[in-house]
Amino acid sequence: MATRASAGVTARASAVSQAASGESFSLFWLVSGSMERDEAQALSRKVLGHAIERQAMQAGRSLPFAARCALATRPDLGLMCCFDPAAQWAWPRDLEGAAARHVLIRPAEGRVVIEQGGKRIGLKAREAAVVSLRHETLFSLAQVSRVDLIMLDETRLPMIGAAQGVGLMQPIPRLNRGLQVLAHYGALLMRGLLPLHSAALQDLAIGHVHDLVGAALADRSPPAPLPPGDRRSGRLMAIKADIEARLHRRDLGIDMIAGLHGISPRAIQKLFEREARTFSDYVLERRLERACHRLLASEARELTISAIAFEVGFGDLSYFNRSFRKRFGRSPSQVRAAAEPAAV
Repeated sequence: MATRASAGVTARASAVSQAASGESFSLFWLVSGSMERDEAQALSRKVLGHAIERQAMQAGRSLPFAARCALATRPDLGLMCCFDPAAQWAWPRDLEGAAARHVLIRPAEGRVVIEQGGKRIGLKAREAAVVSLRHETLFSLAQVSRVDLIMLDETRLPMIGAAQGVGLMQPIPRLNRGLQVLAHYGALLMRGLLPLHSAALQDLAIGHVHDLVGAALADRSPPAPLPPGDRRSGRLMAIKADIEARLHRRDLGIDMIAGLHGISPRAIQKLFEREARTFSDYVLERRLERACHRLLASEARELTISAIAFEVGFGDLSYFNRSFRKRFGRSPSQVRAAAEPAAV
């Protein structure tokens, strides 16, 4: 990648050594000179529900896909989300003698055409592909606002370094089982919802990501057709997963989820009616449960109750307090106080 990515193998190969340092896990924005501070903070609140550290790009450098900003992690887990990418971009080939690098590319929406060494493939929304960076790679993007990247370590995933590279430059369908799990696991990592505050946990996360990429590459067959009842259950599970990944967004609503799945809001309501509840009931329940988890978490002790409420998608603190007490029988402050370590 350019910047962290164009540092060659360093960014990816050093992920384990960085993790071994015990550096506390955190998210931060890499921001190009074309993005103002207020705009970056607004995007941070839209994506994460709260503002995080912002780091300006060094002069003369650019992000992958000439994106205006990218969400990254410290220590580097090899994951990056690039926002507002250019319509055309060329990823330069690695220097001769450099260690082999590979990257998984996944557009959040729209379409991406990838050209490398005379081969051309197209990716639709939420499909993915693994490409080698031994050769210059050309990307054409249409109606794409975000591209997700995973820099891969060949030592953790030998299959991509084998002769002809298993699965390289081949579309991975969005319904691929491994890719679906990878997408949700990556979303949890890139929203800071997994407390990776030890070197061992950070190293495990890197290993999990590579294992899931391997599973996605190994399973080239589409999911087998399911009976109608199983299809409904599978669709509801997918809808719940998309809700989970967007709980922090205050604009989360049934129309948004219906658009993601290409079905009507009424069809979604019918799925939830099978569980004797509504879409709104489910969203409220999950937000309250996530808020309760945050109130009990030691790493969130410095956050105010209002900050936690806004972080999980509530826009009205009074409504949050009323709903929380109704759900758990105690106020948020009482739950937090009960979790405080006893004074010695």
